[in-house]
Amino acid sequence: MPEIIVNINDQDYAIVCDPGEENHLKQLSSRIDFKVRELTKRFGKIGETRLMVMASLLIADEIHDLNQKLKINLEKINSLENDLNTKENVILDQQKDNEKHLEAGNEKLSDLLSRLSLVN
Repeated sequence: MPEIIVNINDQDYAIVCDPGEENHLKQLSSRIDFKVRELTKRFGKIGETRLMVMASLLIADEIHDLNQKLKINLEKINSLENDLNTKENVILDQQKDNEKHLEAGNEKLSDLLSRLSLVN
């Protein structure tokens, strides 16, 4: 398994990851580093552990908000799919009704043509 070095708040950490995950892990560590540096600017040097906990909580809060939005959007998608299915069924029923009317009209026309041909 590959081992990479990530830097968070000027501290290097050796992290083992699955092959091919190196870039993803570096991007994640950059996100954490950004959060920690934001917190350092706001609160000063408050200790590495506290910074990591606060950064973790902020990121967890962002994830929670995104999950809530995802849940709401999935509910909207399900509702729209149900509406679409209902409307498709209405359209299919209307098409069947139209076909029946066309068949009935064709039968009447055929009957009229037969009667006309008998008159001639």
